[in-house]
Amino acid sequence: MYIVQAPLFDFEAFTKEKGNKHLMMVLDALDAEKLISALEKEHWTGRKGYSVRGMWSALICGMVRQCESLAEVARILQRDKEVRTVCGFPCKDEVPGEDALGRFLKKLVEHEKLLEEIFEGLVEKLRKLLPGFGLKLAVDSTDIEAYSNGYRTHKSDPDARWGAKGSKHNHSGGEKDNKEKDLYWWFGYKLHLLVDAIYELPITFMVTPANESDTQQLKPLLEKARIDRPEAKPEAIIGDKGYDSGQNNKLIYGGYSASPIIPIKERKGAQLPDICNAKGTPTCGCGLEMVFWGRDGNYLKYRCSHVLGKGVCKFLSLCTDSNYGYVLKLPIKNDPRRHPPVPRETRKWKRLYRLRSAIERVNSRLKDLLGLRRITLRGMVKVVVRSLLSLLVMGAMAVGMAQRNRLKEVRSLVT
Repeated sequence: MYIVQAPLFDFEAFTKEKGNKHLMMVLDALDAEKLISALEKEHWTGRKGYSVRGMWSALICGMVRQCESLAEVARILQRDKEVRTVCGFPCKDEVPGEDALGRFLKKLVEHEKLLEEIFEGLVEKLRKLLPGFGLKLAVDSTDIEAYSNGYRTHKSDPDARWGAKGSKHNHSGGEKDNKEKDLYWWFGYKLHLLVDAIYELPITFMVTPANESDTQQLKPLLEKARIDRPEAKPEAIIGDKGYDSGQNNKLIYGGYSASPIIPIKERKGAQLPDICNAKGTPTCGCGLEMVFWGRDGNYLKYRCSHVLGKGVCKFLSLCTDSNYGYVLKLPIKNDPRRHPPVPRETRKWKRLYRLRSAIERVNSRLKDLLGLRRITLRGMVKVVVRSLLSLLVMGAMAVGMAQRNRLKEVRSLVT
C-alpha cells in the first residue's frame, strides 16, 4: 500500500490565506538589510526615486501572490491599498510600473551573492527552530524550461541547453525499440536541490544547463551545503539511480559519515558470480543469497541462508561444522556502493528511500505555487536569481510559521 507523507508546512493553504498577514510574515523573516543597503548606494531607482525597500517588498509580494508577470504585480499595487501600505507605497501615484520593477529585477542579478546569503541565513534559522532539521536529506533535479525556442538556429537564450529525463532501457536490460517514448525532453536548465526529507524544505541549490548530468552535481551540491559542520551533519542522503556511482557513495559515507540511500543500477553483467548479486547482497558458493544479520561497527554481517531455513544448499556438506552456520563480514569502506552501511535488502533502507518523494513535492511547490513552472527571463544568472527568489519565499514562509508556533496548526495538510 502506498502512503502519501503529509508535509509539515501547507504552502498551498498559506498562499491562499486572505489578507496580508502572510506577506508581512515573509518580509519579516527575510533579513534583506545588507542587500537593501547595497542597492540604495547605487542611486538607480529612476525619475520618481522609488524606495528600494518598497521595490523589494513589491517583488516578494508578487511571489507570495503567485503573480505570473511583473505587470500583474504593478496592477495589484494599483488596486490594493493594503498591499501598497505593506510595501511602503502610500499613494497610487508613487507605485512603480512594470518597467521599473523590471529594472529592479535586473539590478538584483548583480547581487546574486547577497541573495544567497539571505537564503543561507534562512536555512540556519530553520536549523535552530526545527528539531532534527537536516538529518535526512534528499537530492534530485527538476527541469526549468527556458524562455526561448530551442529549435531555432539562433536561440534567444544562449546559456540554455537540451536536456532529457527518463530511461532508455526496459526492465530486462534490453534497448527499447523507440527510445524517445521513455524520455522527456526540454530546452532550458536544471534546478538541483538538496532538501530536508522530513520537513520538505530546501537546504541548498544549484542551476546548470539542462544537459548536465545529475551524477556530477552531487559533490558540489554537498560542498555548498556545508554539511561537514557538527551542527549540520546528516544521517542519510537519499537519491535516485541518477546519483549511483562509486564516487558518490564513497563521498557520502567516507566524506560525510552518512548512509547513502541510492538504488544501484542493476545492469546485465553487474553480478559477481559466487560473490554478490547486482544489488550487492553476497552469495555463497552454491549461489544462495546470504541473509543480512546486522551491522558490527564498520562491517556488515551476513549468515548462511541454509542454516536459517531460507534456502537449500546444493552441496552435500555444509561449509562449516558450526550450528550457527557460515558467517561473512564485509568492510563497508572497501565498496560502500555495493555494500552500503544500510543494505538495500533491509526494511530500513526501503523506509528511508520512501522519503525521497519529499523532494518531488518541493519541486512541485516551487513550480506551481512559486512560479518556476514558467519563467520569462533569459540567461543563466537571471534564472539563478529567479530560482533564488522562489526559494527565499519558501524558506521565509517556513521560518515565519515556525517562529509563530504554527507547526501543530499545519501538521495535517494537503499535498
